[in-house]
Amino acid sequence: MVWLLLVWVGVGVLFFGVSGLYFLYMRQYSQRKWGLGIDSSYLPSVSILIPVYNEQQIIDLKLENLTKVVYPADKMQVIVVNDASSDNTLKIVDQYITEHQPQFRIRVFDSPKHLGKTGCLNQVLKTIQSEIVIISDADCFWPKDILQKSLCYLSDPSVGAITAREQLLNSGDTWVTRGEQVYNNNIQAIRIGESKLYATLFFQGGFAAYKRSLLNEFNHAADDSGTALDIIQSNKRTLLIPEISFFTISPTVWQDKFTIKIRRASHLQQLWARCLNLLIQGKLLMPKRIAIPEIMLHLFNPLLLIVLVILTVAVMVSYPFLALGIVIAVGVVFAVKKTQTTAIELIQNNLILLVALTSFLTKHKFRFWKPIEGARSALNKQMLQEKQLL
Repeated sequence: MVWLLLVWVGVGVLFFGVSGLYFLYMRQYSQRKWGLGIDSSYLPSVSILIPVYNEQQIIDLKLENLTKVVYPADKMQVIVVNDASSDNTLKIVDQYITEHQPQFRIRVFDSPKHLGKTGCLNQVLKTIQSEIVIISDADCFWPKDILQKSLCYLSDPSVGAITAREQLLNSGDTWVTRGEQVYNNNIQAIRIGESKLYATLFFQGGFAAYKRSLLNEFNHAADDSGTALDIIQSNKRTLLIPEISFFTISPTVWQDKFTIKIRRASHLQQLWARCLNLLIQGKLLMPKRIAIPEIMLHLFNPLLLIVLVILTVAVMVSYPFLALGIVIAVGVVFAVKKTQTTAIELIQNNLILLVALTSFLTKHKFRFWKPIEGARSALNKQMLQEKQLL
């Protein structure tokens, strides 16, 4: 039965080793300098697109937040992209425009049909002449200096798009939000390292800024990250900038968190499957040091988890004394708060990737793209004022 132990150890090393070493490698890389030609006086014209679908709870807070952003008024416009909302979203926006024009330039694209987020954004994109196009979801809020700190990175000719760190407004509410904050801190350290090495695919809708000249359309299959890959394939870099953040609210119950993350996982697996195909063809314009570990983590590690669990059970049955050691080790991990949270996030994220992978392999699409009302109802003006976002 020695072979069982050897296979078990091998699979365990592969499962934990790839993710652990890649995290340490990218965390070390994240401390390096950018090596970019940044022009701090760069002030391009900007169009900020806010996709909305039944956002009456929060759209007034979003617009008020954007009025606080410091940037030359003649170089910035806000476009509310209304995807056939059936509530009072459009009425609230129209009232806000009446009260704040011409001090704050807002216009509305009102789709009579429900086209979906990407469909609406692509319709609006055809009308935009600004140098920079920025996407910002309705439930995401910016510090007032975000454009001043971020857009200078796009002055470098090698950079095609940038995104920001996600910060949670309610990170301490429940074990779910605390775990999400730990996950964010770890995953964003990796994305910063990837950005300084060359580029990251992981873009989020809270703040995603693109050079208009590179943007033919927003990616239909995988949203913001899919668009980032399209820009990488046009031989430009896509960066997560650690100095800038946007703020959002996290679901406080696991079911809502699962709903959001399964969709993100499904999109990322589609992207890394596309990257694997491009890599095999020799057409991928992303360094293998980034692509191969990420492909491994998103497409193969979830399967390795199942194999590891089966082998662990077999080893515990075959070696009772070793089983006791495994139980003690697992108990210690879950007894210490810091390692407990990390372990829970590692397991649940791989399980989410596994569920998403089954949908990818069976070509079944999850239809989970909808606002999480429980989380959004917790948003309020005081919460945003405490963070100086209003």
